[in-house]
Amino acid sequence: MNSDPTLQMVSAPRLTGEDVLFVLSFSGRTSYLISNIEIAKKAGARIVSISPGGSVVASLADGSINLNAYRASTHPLIVPTGRAPMYVMLDVLFALVARKCEADTL
Repeated sequence: MNSDPTLQMVSAPRLTGEDVLFVLSFSGRTSYLISNIEIAKKAGARIVSISPGGSVVASLADGSINLNAYRASTHPLIVPTGRAPMYVMLDVLFALVARKCEADTL
């Protein structure tokens, strides 16, 4: 899907039981994201998240990688350094998927 909430809302109902929605949530409590996860689940999609353990997003996911690095920031232009672990996790996951895809094509 996309990071745009409106595009997510339009795309989520089109997912099927053959689809997996991969959700990234730094706080685990973004309301529009939660709504779109619920829509995707009703459509039959499986949900995998990287989000804080115990969060609403993690509880809605069929599988979750718990990443408890959320730190609220009062300054809108400063990206909290707690996001770095999520980026590292993404790099590792994409490398593993790429390796698996490469092995499957050999």
